[in-house]
Amino acid sequence: MDKYLYLFPYEKIPFGSRILIYGAGDVGQDYLQQMLMTNYCKVMAFLDKSHDKYPPMIVPIYAPERVLELQFDYIILAFKAEQRAQDVETFLLNLGIQQSKIVFQGTRKEVNNIVISDTSSIGHNNQENLAFQTAPLSIALKYGPGLGDAIIKKRLFIEIAKMAPEAKIDIYCPNGSKYISSIYSDQPALNQVIDDGGLLYVANQKKYTLAMSIFYMIVTDHINYEKLKEFNLDFAEKMQQHIENHKNYKLNTFPMSQVWIHFSRSFYRGWNCYSLYNYTNVFNIQDQKVNIPLMPSIEENFHKMNLKYYITLNFGNGATGKGNKQGISKQWPKEYFDEFVKLFKENYPNIEILQLGDTTADHIIGVDRYILGENLELIKYILKGAIFHLDIEGGLMHLATQLGTKCIVLFGSTQPYLFAYPQNINIISEKCGGCYCLHDNHYKCARNLEKPECMYSITPKMVFEKVEKYFESIKIYR
Repeated sequence: MDKYLYLFPYEKIPFGSRILIYGAGDVGQDYLQQMLMTNYCKVMAFLDKSHDKYPPMIVPIYAPERVLELQFDYIILAFKAEQRAQDVETFLLNLGIQQSKIVFQGTRKEVNNIVISDTSSIGHNNQENLAFQTAPLSIALKYGPGLGDAIIKKRLFIEIAKMAPEAKIDIYCPNGSKYISSIYSDQPALNQVIDDGGLLYVANQKKYTLAMSIFYMIVTDHINYEKLKEFNLDFAEKMQQHIENHKNYKLNTFPMSQVWIHFSRSFYRGWNCYSLYNYTNVFNIQDQKVNIPLMPSIEENFHKMNLKYYITLNFGNGATGKGNKQGISKQWPKEYFDEFVKLFKENYPNIEILQLGDTTADHIIGVDRYILGENLELIKYILKGAIFHLDIEGGLMHLATQLGTKCIVLFGSTQPYLFAYPQNINIISEKCGGCYCLHDNHYKCARNLEKPECMYSITPKMVFEKVEKYFESIKIYR
């Protein structure tokens, strides 16, 4: 973080403008630092959904809903992904903000060389009982958002904890406390999950013995080698080896197209989304299995639902808002879900269909029960008891699979050799696919098709035929 990764959209904003920065994470903090050093614009405030999670900063931070109370000329959307920016733009437009006042740049191919002089000027940390405050050997891991990613990274977490059993580990992740604490509750090495878009991690990373950013590769942001080798010489030497081998690998998380090269190398090495972290020959991940703990106190609530024979499905991806789900290239069309449900109910009327997902999900027509935005602990029990779960590659699919439930998974842009589990029914487009991370906007069709051919070529009839074959194998008949 000693260099800017995101260049402020100077060419889109007049000099001297009053601006609001929407998003207090990595991109937003870069924008703020550039404005403080250049005095190009006056930053009036940040807007961020997690406004109450951040420590005091040199500019105020407000809930997005308060935007109409503030004075500004422009709102800068500080996000890496275009899809996220589109959701926020829709939100602001619905509040009555003029489109001409909303600016989004995203990532740029070039990286400038302006050095951040003092990250401590961002603010001070109000968190208590962080690992570096309570343990002599402390590790910070920075995650991106997403349930599925957290499940996959749990396998790496277990490996790190095994290599450094003395360590306490903090995880920094946007809204991560909602699901990581649940998924990792059986891990004694986990100290705390901090809801953070990037600011707190940057401010705290040098206080830890070791701090690493985990995406599809592992970037070491800070290491106190001398302290680390005092407690665990073998682990210290392995981390030094990782740093050197990562450097020689000559790829990084951004731009996103480098991740696609990493995926391609993984294909030839026979790695999947779990074992690709072996790329520096330091970690040794050989399986795709992680335990998902269940909370016994929730089981009674599950039984009260009086569910007998049922299937579950999920429409959407948690990264996008209501009405924008199909903007993601890997999404199966809503009309296909509607048609599948109709076909299924005509043939298996006594089997209930439950739609799971977040509160922004559009309702699939014909579903028996909509269970949206429900507590993850209850969702675990529901998924575990389902005959099968129908989904695209995503968080609930990974969760259901790890709970032992058969999944019918629809693959388009995401690479099956990385993200598919052999025990599932994986339906792969024969028309196109495998472009995930080929471009910086990894949720956009690489061919720029409004209706990605990969997902539209997987018809409801094709999916239903797979269901029938599966039901025959487990002796469920019409």
